[in-house]
Amino acid sequence: MIGHASFLQRVNDIPLKYKFLLVYFLCVLLPIVVINVFFYQRNSADIKLREIDNLQKSIERASGELLAIIHESVALSRSIASDATINEVLDRTYQSPVEYFVVYYDFLRNNLARYMSTYPNISDIRIYTDNESIQTGSNYYVIGGNGDHLPWLKQFTMRGGDIRLVSYDERDFPNPGQRISVLSKMNLYAANSRYQKYLRVDLNLEKILHVMKRERGYLRLLLIDDLGRVVLDSADVQGGGGRIAADLPLSSDPGAGDVIEYRLGDAGYIRGWKLVGTADTERIDRLLHAARRSILWLATISSIIPTTLIHVLFRSYHYRVNKLARHMARIRNERFEPIAIPEGRDEIGALIRSFNIMIGKIRSLIHEVYELELRQKNLELEHLRAELSALHSQVNPHFLFNTLNALFVVCVKNGYDDVASVIRDLSLLMRQMLGRADDLIPLREELHFTTMYLQIEKFRFGDRFEYAFDVDPGVLSLKIPRMSIQLLVENACKHGLQAKRDNRSVTIAAKPEHDELVITVADNGIGMEETKLRQVMAMAQSESGGNDHVGIRNVCKRLELYYRGSATFRIDSSPGEGTTVGFRIPLGLLTEEAGKEGR
Repeated sequence: MIGHASFLQRVNDIPLKYKFLLVYFLCVLLPIVVINVFFYQRNSADIKLREIDNLQKSIERASGELLAIIHESVALSRSIASDATINEVLDRTYQSPVEYFVVYYDFLRNNLARYMSTYPNISDIRIYTDNESIQTGSNYYVIGGNGDHLPWLKQFTMRGGDIRLVSYDERDFPNPGQRISVLSKMNLYAANSRYQKYLRVDLNLEKILHVMKRERGYLRLLLIDDLGRVVLDSADVQGGGGRIAADLPLSSDPGAGDVIEYRLGDAGYIRGWKLVGTADTERIDRLLHAARRSILWLATISSIIPTTLIHVLFRSYHYRVNKLARHMARIRNERFEPIAIPEGRDEIGALIRSFNIMIGKIRSLIHEVYELELRQKNLELEHLRAELSALHSQVNPHFLFNTLNALFVVCVKNGYDDVASVIRDLSLLMRQMLGRADDLIPLREELHFTTMYLQIEKFRFGDRFEYAFDVDPGVLSLKIPRMSIQLLVENACKHGLQAKRDNRSVTIAAKPEHDELVITVADNGIGMEETKLRQVMAMAQSESGGNDHVGIRNVCKRLELYYRGSATFRIDSSPGEGTTVGFRIPLGLLTEEAGKEGR
């Protein structure tokens, strides 16, 4: 019982956020992951079993068709070998070639050729004999010598038996190349066994390759002879449309993946021949990848839905509980503030409503007894201090404006129109600098006050000074920091044009470019060297840069303050060619600031 209470106490000590996370991971996320991993493994195993079954069926189908071709050739070989007339004619000793050719044209000439059209799986039929009285030609050949020049005869003799399936490389003219042949001895009749006679039936390799390549979508097939050599390869690793891979040992790894070996049969003439199938791993990988992708989508969907639901429930619960806890903590600091959020109709909503009622009663009691009177006295004191500060701040500007107005009246009375215009512009500039409470003004107003300053400079330099504006009308309503252009113009007149004797000019441009407001002030003054330019930029970005270039530093700091590093400031200058100073502000920030100002 004590241990149970201790466990509950530890659970109670866990923050609410971690309790929700623990429930989410153990009861939602972990089961989803485990179930999907298990499902993926089972699905992958089923795919592999199904593919192995398909491979087994494919190799059995190919083996059946190959056996049919081989058995057909063996049957034909036995039929020809049992032909008594052929045995008797080939066992004769002819006195002259003329005598042989008479027999050849009468009987032997088309005797074997007629099988070629009947059996499409046969490419050639030949009879070899050591009877040197016959003439080599057509389907009949004299062995000659001991037969070492005939590779198939050497293999047939080595293996023994009366009939065998043999693969070899035919080198004799006119059709050299790889062969797979059914070889048999023509020794059924003792009376016609004076000479050795061998029947060779060549299989049609194109037909065999067609059978093997038909299963290429599932597996790579290798036809292996009784000596362990790869005779045919359906993958055609050497190119050439399924060319035979001659004398390639089986131990040279016929392919990666699952390997299925199928013996062609136990008959003596094909003993040791087999088909080896190597699974197409790319096909299996594609199936596994598709299964993995489906499982991932299922896991993602099954995770997102409960995660979203739990997040919404947790946010509803946790947000209101945190609000209630923070407001209760403020009571210790004598801050009695109600919770101004939608309460809801659940248990937490009832707590918030009760808390707000309690706060309302406490605040009412405080106001009735003490707080209201103390706040009134504090307000009166602050009001007096504000009035005193306002009166003090108005003394110096009031005297300055009165003086400028007196000078303006004197100039107007005496006909000094130019001087009166300059004094009026100066007075308006002073009011702009000292009288405005807002620091963001429309670009139109900033350009208006900049024009006043330029009129003063025009009065100062006369015909030796010109100025121009290149402003897009669409940006005039955008709000920018006050005096951000006027200070740059003043800096250009002071540092760029003052040392130039004549032909002084300043151009102010403002236009949108790539979702930014681009403002530039260009002069044709003396310009700056690269070293001086770097010093000015460093001074503009420093916290304290002395009394030089105060205007540029002021503009840089205010741009950084208002636009949180999103605005960029740039100076380009060349000695003797002038200086261009400007900045870029994202239009999105200008719209946002204008909206805030409007509200």
